[in-house]
Amino acid sequence: MYFFYDIVPIGQRIYKPYTYKYYKSLEIGQRVVIDLRGKFVPGMVYRQAESTFQDNIKIKDIEFPLDERSFLNEYHIKLLEKVCSYFIAPIGEIAKLLFPPSSSDVYKLRIIPKNPLAPYQKPVFYKEFLKRYLNSATANKELRNLLDSNLVTLEVYRKNTRELKDNFVVLNMDLKDIWKYNLSKTAREVVNFLSINGSVLESELYNKGVLKKGSTVLTTLVKKGIINITEKIEPKENSIEVSLSDEQLNSANFIKNNKDKPHLLYGITGSGKTEVFFEVSREILENGGKVLLLVPEISLTSELMNRLKKRFSNYKALFYHSSLTSSERVNTWYSAVNGDVDIIIGTRSAIWLPIKDLKMIIIDEEHDQSYYQIENVTYDAVETAIFRKEIENLQLILSSATPRVLDLYKVKNNSMYLETIKSRYFSEMPEVEIVDMKKEEKYNWIFSKKVIESIKEVLKKDRKAIIFTPTRGYANYIICSDCGYIFKCKNCDVSLTFHKKDRKLTCHYCGKESSIPNFCPKCGGFKLQSRGYGTERVIAELGKLFPSDPLVRVDRTVIKTFNDLNKTFNFMKEPGKKIIVGTRMITKGLDIQDLDLVIILDADRYSNLPDYNSEESTASLIMQVAGRSGRKEKGKVLIQTFEPDNEVYKAVQSHDYNLIAEKELEQRKFFKYPPFIDLYLIIVSDSKIEKVQSISEEIVKEIETQVDNKNLEILGPVTPVISKLRGNYRYQIIIKSYQEHLDFLPKVVEKYDKFIKLYVNPPTTII
Repeated sequence: MYFFYDIVPIGQRIYKPYTYKYYKSLEIGQRVVIDLRGKFVPGMVYRQAESTFQDNIKIKDIEFPLDERSFLNEYHIKLLEKVCSYFIAPIGEIAKLLFPPSSSDVYKLRIIPKNPLAPYQKPVFYKEFLKRYLNSATANKELRNLLDSNLVTLEVYRKNTRELKDNFVVLNMDLKDIWKYNLSKTAREVVNFLSINGSVLESELYNKGVLKKGSTVLTTLVKKGIINITEKIEPKENSIEVSLSDEQLNSANFIKNNKDKPHLLYGITGSGKTEVFFEVSREILENGGKVLLLVPEISLTSELMNRLKKRFSNYKALFYHSSLTSSERVNTWYSAVNGDVDIIIGTRSAIWLPIKDLKMIIIDEEHDQSYYQIENVTYDAVETAIFRKEIENLQLILSSATPRVLDLYKVKNNSMYLETIKSRYFSEMPEVEIVDMKKEEKYNWIFSKKVIESIKEVLKKDRKAIIFTPTRGYANYIICSDCGYIFKCKNCDVSLTFHKKDRKLTCHYCGKESSIPNFCPKCGGFKLQSRGYGTERVIAELGKLFPSDPLVRVDRTVIKTFNDLNKTFNFMKEPGKKIIVGTRMITKGLDIQDLDLVIILDADRYSNLPDYNSEESTASLIMQVAGRSGRKEKGKVLIQTFEPDNEVYKAVQSHDYNLIAEKELEQRKFFKYPPFIDLYLIIVSDSKIEKVQSISEEIVKEIETQVDNKNLEILGPVTPVISKLRGNYRYQIIIKSYQEHLDFLPKVVEKYDKFIKLYVNPPTTII
């Protein structure tokens, strides 16, 4: 007797499952290995299929189960269906997000002998096992026989089980006794770190750069009895308690008592929103529930983990983000599905973790565009969290000082609760001054005199200043002053950024680099000039003005790893004067106690972008940067601009984001943009421009023949802002729809899948 199942090939760009059969009953959500077009790939049991098929249809066998049981439940399958339907996404690629990284590699499967009668006595990788037989069909038949006879078992290979166990590292001696031992420099650094931070997870020692992978220091310290490594730590009697303000307490109590809808926690920067959702989390953790906390950037995970450990020292918390190794993420995934971790802090991809006993999701900085995945399969982590809340009956908190206008609209429609915190926790909001660069006396072409004098005053007080500039590199582009030729990337229709230190021109889209030419390729002229500026140029100019003061640069050119980031952020937080120059990386959740001054350069760049979301994103960005100032004492913010009357700056000065949000909603309603309609952005791309043009026209014609244009508006096809990317030419089609679902669109997407990418309600149209 056979059982028939619809199987979703994990990680494959397919929109519908395939039917397979197996001679044993399997669980929905269980992973299996299947033969797909001659290749063995992992699949997920999606549902039971009908057992009646036409005689001429051959149904393939499932090769064998990859897991002994399913790690998913009916809620996760419903989430998969909901996301695929809403974002019109390939079910195979969305299914991959529900599983750990190893799911994409069948050959990590290992065959383990369980009985002396097994044909071999040592573990064998599946890839090696296949080589022992004439073909894969014979090999898999033999493997099934071995499994049925209970002679062998299967496991997904993990390189180092010791590495996967993320245990607590605890000091076992007083410091005065420890220093009697002859310890290495690294061992002493571990001891110092533990003495300052208390018990920490082993992974944190690696993430913070205290230890390097492969180090035997912990083993040595355990042998000497200096530390213990344990799965759990004893509860501490004196856990840190935080007294909340009336606003914070009211917000926390309202969230606890109203669980039927998502909550938007809307509080100015520095108002203590984190302590509010910590307070709500406490009750959930005490009742055995689990909490998932999302942040937009990896840079925010360590700081949040430190705060969590002080507040919830008796609970186990783990990271989940792309800077961890594959084995570390696998470990967290299994800990989550087995209920062995209480709190998970992660970035966008963590929204898919099938956490056992999950009771609440918190999304911090919910406004951030990083929550919308642009590359690979597209989805919005915030909307996915809302789907999870509905399907799994979870509590959901979205937290921000500058919420998405989409969510403020949901509050108006009574589909979301609103909690507002209007006061800073321990200090006043910073004073914001607009520096009119048309009138203000300039120190040089980058800085006004007022900015330089303000930096000098801050440094005299042994305090810190942050300088935000939108771009990295030394210059935005190189131009020939004889003919006006601008050096552009050959693969992308964008100018190349000049990095002076490396003497290279770099495309920040495809990563292509080239050396600086000696002459113009168009006219042969030698008058090549750099224009614009980024972090490298700002640092260079400040180095001339403040040669003896510490300068810190924060951007993705100099910070390439998680360890780089942690070391830089830890250095920034050390007391004492510093000038910090950075891009968006310094705008998100960074809490520096002695930061007195924030300077925003080239503030007009974002507000003038040809994008429906430009005013909202500009206001959000500037308010977030400005909010870094004066966390303990009243700080100051200087905004250099050529448009001092821009309403965005007036809203920043009054610390009133509502001014922008209300105006933005009015404009979006008038011009027909989300949240008043659904916006579908289709990018058509190919290496041949003629192909892009013809396919774009075909798609528009196909859409026009299937819809009632009263409820639909089609814009395009047109050339987008970036007309060529990574060697492919691009056209753009925008559909504005008042209908809840476009039944015809999935068929169009599947038909032209090879050439198009679809974005549903993206946070920007500049993709």
